[in-house]
Amino acid sequence: MNIITVVLIVLIQLLLVFMAIISIVVLKDDVLDIIGIPIHLIFVVLLNVISLYILGKIYKREEKRKVYNAELTHIQEFRSLVASVRSERHDLNNHLTVISGLMKINNYDAANKYIQDMIGDIRINSKALTIKNPTLASILYSKMDKYQREMVPFEVNITNEEIVTVISSTDLIRLISNLLDNAYEATVELPIEDRKIQLEIHKVNEKVKISVQNTSILNEITENHFKQGYSTKANSDRGYGLAIVQEITGKYNGSLVISSNDSLIIFEITFPMGLEK
Repeated sequence: MNIITVVLIVLIQLLLVFMAIISIVVLKDDVLDIIGIPIHLIFVVLLNVISLYILGKIYKREEKRKVYNAELTHIQEFRSLVASVRSERHDLNNHLTVISGLMKINNYDAANKYIQDMIGDIRINSKALTIKNPTLASILYSKMDKYQREMVPFEVNITNEEIVTVISSTDLIRLISNLLDNAYEATVELPIEDRKIQLEIHKVNEKVKISVQNTSILNEITENHFKQGYSTKANSDRGYGLAIVQEITGKYNGSLVISSNDSLIIFEITFPMGLEK
């Protein structure tokens, strides 16, 4: 709910009550009344009831919006995960066909090398299975699968998962997704040998730190990149990612630091622990 709206309604209510008290004191017996109740006091009560009704409507609308955003976020990630599993199954059939063909022509060395390459790919995606939190695991699995197919090296280093106790699962998905999507869009424009994305989540003292760094043709991130709808690509329907990152960071009293090092753009977000989600 917009805090400004709440403050305005409360101030109006206080003003009306104050005016009613003043008028009773000043007018005394000269005021009109209905069954002994001053008419302006009845008017004030009605206005307060109306303002509370409006406040309740705004609250319900805001709660519905939050539920909708939460469901939409989880649905998108679930669809992405399902697509990844389907892709893995389809690829497995192709891999088995290739291995069967190599075995039939007695090219065992090539078959062995192909199997070893497959094991390497499986090991990469299995990193997500070592993550205990299902929210983190699901989103990272889908990203790993996508980046692997697009030949974008993706390193994940998570030494602490207490981030899930600091921010809600919905906001965590939105935050990680937008950070990684932004990194992917910048990295995929580069030659394959120059691509790199790295995600790290650590606990530092009583704070949780999320770091995403990626190679990019950009030398720096300006304030314009955080404006809703801003995008460096023509005819793009994106441009909301960094604005969402900034919104979630502020929501949980976090700090966002952006830096660059050679061809790397680095996002570092630190959240204090012990806050209610």
